[in-house]
Amino acid sequence: MRNQSGNRPAGGRGFLLLEVLLALAVLSIVVVMIFQIVQTTLRVASDINFLERQQQKVDGICELLRRNFVAMPQSTLFQTRKNGNAFELIFRDAPFYFSWLGTGAQYGTVVIASRPRADGRIDLSILQEPEDASKTIVDTKTEWKGTWLPLLTDIDQISWRFFDPQSGKWSTEWPDTGIKPSLIEITLKLAGRPHVERGVFRWPVAQTNA
Repeated sequence: MRNQSGNRPAGGRGFLLLEVLLALAVLSIVVVMIFQIVQTTLRVASDINFLERQQQKVDGICELLRRNFVAMPQSTLFQTRKNGNAFELIFRDAPFYFSWLGTGAQYGTVVIASRPRADGRIDLSILQEPEDASKTIVDTKTEWKGTWLPLLTDIDQISWRFFDPQSGKWSTEWPDTGIKPSLIEITLKLAGRPHVERGVFRWPVAQTNA
């Protein structure tokens, strides 16, 4: 029976309200899904950018090391040592300059070290000393007092190997300054990266000092 005003019964108005609520619920679900998709896309893009930046750092450091090893004169003395939890590569009378600028370099002592941090990670750092005090420091096993320059940070693992051309074998240490390795290998794993990076640098031992 219709009422005198000709309007739909009250139950009809309730049905329309239920439709509106259902539509709002569906819209809320769609908005949440779109937000999650956008958030995931942004996170993936950020991770990709981070990995690309990290790879660029690794490639840059490997190129810098390669360039300096190739330019190393025959007169340079080389050895390694363990100092606490740090592993050091020590170059005496070395013209290292860890810069992309071609400004030349002073001869002196250069130390490349894997230096542990308080958070458990490792920094690959370099120390350049114009004066050669390395023999005293190495023999007395004291700390270097110069300013360390970080080359690469946030490293989880790092190791070195040195190829002896006389024995034809790789070694993890190089205590003898009387001979030089023909190849130097670095292996490292950066934080946040699933794979290990490896670089091998040639040391032309037949090269003479210009």
